[in-house]
Amino acid sequence: MSHSISPPSHTVRRSWNARIRAIIGSHAVILALLAGQFALVQLFTGSQYGDAPRNMHWGILIVENPAFLFGAPDTYERIKGFPPDPPSLAPLALYRFPQGGLHRWWGPVPLLIFALVWFATHSYTAMHLVVPLAGAGVVLLTYRLARLWLTRREALIAAAFLACFPLFRDYATVAYSEALSALALTAALLAYIRERTVATVILGGVAALMKLDLLALYFGVVGIASVLSFIAQRRRRESVPRRVWAHTLAALVGPAMIAAPWVWLHYLGRGERAPTGGLSLQQFSLVAPQMLELLFYIPWYGALLTLAVIGALAVVGARSGSFPVPVLALLLAWLGLGVVVLLVYAATPGSGNSPRIIIPALPPLALLVAAGITRLPLPWKRRAAFYLIVLFAVINLVTIGYYTVEGARLRSYEPVWRVLREQPRGYVLTEAYWHTILYARQPATWFEIDETFQRNIMENVDHFARYLDQHPIRYVVLPASGNAPASPEVRSYLDHHARRVEAGEFVVYVVR
Repeated sequence: MSHSISPPSHTVRRSWNARIRAIIGSHAVILALLAGQFALVQLFTGSQYGDAPRNMHWGILIVENPAFLFGAPDTYERIKGFPPDPPSLAPLALYRFPQGGLHRWWGPVPLLIFALVWFATHSYTAMHLVVPLAGAGVVLLTYRLARLWLTRREALIAAAFLACFPLFRDYATVAYSEALSALALTAALLAYIRERTVATVILGGVAALMKLDLLALYFGVVGIASVLSFIAQRRRRESVPRRVWAHTLAALVGPAMIAAPWVWLHYLGRGERAPTGGLSLQQFSLVAPQMLELLFYIPWYGALLTLAVIGALAVVGARSGSFPVPVLALLLAWLGLGVVVLLVYAATPGSGNSPRIIIPALPPLALLVAAGITRLPLPWKRRAAFYLIVLFAVINLVTIGYYTVEGARLRSYEPVWRVLREQPRGYVLTEAYWHTILYARQPATWFEIDETFQRNIMENVDHFARYLDQHPIRYVVLPASGNAPASPEVRSYLDHHARRVEAGEFVVYVVR
């Protein structure tokens, strides 16, 4: 008679534990977590701050009015206010600027992506996930790019460095365009390196139509890398194959022909303007220190130390011999031009203080850092890894906490947007102007940047009454409790002269 013998229970447990550890520790799972974190954070928090709601609104506006893409004004926004009476109430006089249109530094592709998603789904959740999915794509492409020359472990380090780099992780979560630009540029240069000519032309054209800085990055990187490669081959007295000449020429001429109409019509205004004004040393001295701190969201001395550590790892990686000379030239040109674009942006009047314009140039830095850190002596490798892991983890946890708070604040506005969506079209006076435009599809106005203008209107009942009477403001949104941003006298005036609609933590006053 036969007997079946079952393995001991502790053996089964060890077997399952080993399987779980193998799954968790597999490169595929780690890579999926690194790439998927942006979408998870966005879905969990729902945060969209700064220009993110404006960018999504522009995509919806293209669906509603395609002429916006070609210079028509945005009739939803009057965010800098209407002319006050007397004009001295607004000392900066920003209300004199006409309703905004598409910024001259923007290409059409990011907004067309938002427009296509909205046209296909009419889902705000889908709109929120556009950039997180692009961020995931950049991480995966960085891994793929690294695997051309580095080991699987080093490629995973490169992907992890990029995915956890605080600036990238931040702007790959909300609806800014830099992750989309980084995706297009990385895909185009990967196709160029692998000599996929048709893909290079198409993706290079897409990259060139992302934003003004991508013109310099794509054509600069391909041009510099190809020239240095040809010079090196000439010095070795090697002939350049015809297919290489044809591939390089196509990589430069094809995307240039695709982008040329937009460059002429939009960036250059049919030849009537330059894409940017002159550079300003005063602007640079004001903005550059802020950019340094915002690179890692820490004080300048900590940012300098972190840059020194990352720079040292990149130098070791560049000297490691991991990359063929032409490839190293391409990576250094990619990173170097990204730094040049950042410095020029910092000196350009009208630029912001965020260094996010460097994001499309972070993938080559990730490759160099991964190649460098794995070649350090073990004690220095541990020190560098510990410093970067702890620093990035702390910063990212803090920013995710901010997302959570900001997301909760936005959700408190949802009753307001429901009320406004049911009302006739009219200007809404509200602090949350871009969010109101995006989610309520109502035009909005405020006193952006000019705090004196805001106080003169919102804290003086006579000025406020005259301002409402002279301009087409139909709704006013204020917190249900507290006095900010309106004085008690202004609130009392609204209670007597407008219909009050409760909307959760806010009150919507229907003025006319």
